[in-house]
Amino acid sequence: MTKIEMTAQDKKLTKRMFWRNMFLGFNMSYTRQQGVAWDWVHAPIYREIYKDDDQFWEAMKRNMEFYNITPNMNGMVSGLALSMEEENAKAPKGTFDTAGISGMKIGLMGPMAGIGDTFFSGVWALIIMGIAISFAKQGNLIVAALPLIALIPNLLVRYYGQKFGYKLGTKYIQKAVENGVMAMFTKAASIVGVTVVGGMIATLVKVPVIFKTKINGTVFELQKVLDQILPNMLPLLLAVGCFVLLRKNVSPVKVLLGVVVLGFALTFLGITGA
Repeated sequence: MTKIEMTAQDKKLTKRMFWRNMFLGFNMSYTRQQGVAWDWVHAPIYREIYKDDDQFWEAMKRNMEFYNITPNMNGMVSGLALSMEEENAKAPKGTFDTAGISGMKIGLMGPMAGIGDTFFSGVWALIIMGIAISFAKQGNLIVAALPLIALIPNLLVRYYGQKFGYKLGTKYIQKAVENGVMAMFTKAASIVGVTVVGGMIATLVKVPVIFKTKINGTVFELQKVLDQILPNMLPLLLAVGCFVLLRKNVSPVKVLLGVVVLGFALTFLGITGA
């Protein structure tokens, strides 16, 4: 890759974003996960990029979407998003398809979270814990410094991931827009994003059906019948139903309460359960 020089303004923005990204995991919600925190992290950066108030608030609203990633791995996504937002600010109004920004975020958050959770919560945590136990048994006070040592890969991945993501975007996004590749990227990113969300629905949304009865001496299990028609059909229907209600501007709180009430009702009737 050709070396790309960063201007003083670029360095200032990315440095501020690096420190604010430390707080990405401090605000979580059921409806948006880290979406609100993302906006808090990037709000002053958006304010510097978008001088027009309408563009600033449009960016804030657009990025207030579901987002969930291992915070350590967010640097690259954040850097790419920043370079794309800058390109959107430079382009004539309405010519840059901002759907590509959302598609990129959704498409990358799953793989990045998988890598981050595996390494930081699994491999690296176990290595540090094993070393700490060994030193603690010997009464060695160096064990107190291990948490600080454990932070080093975290900070390096955050910093260089963000720097690489920003440089990558700065180098290629403008060319992609000029050559028409950006439109293809937007479509591809949207497809990947929908695929990731579909996979999350199938794995995270659970509607276990326990209803059983006997018909002519044969045990009838409703869950098996539904699985034969379409595996994970009820989680899909529930997710689509919530999506339709949200598109109709029904409050997310009301949707959540509706899901809770529906769950209690179906469990009371003996249709669903653990």
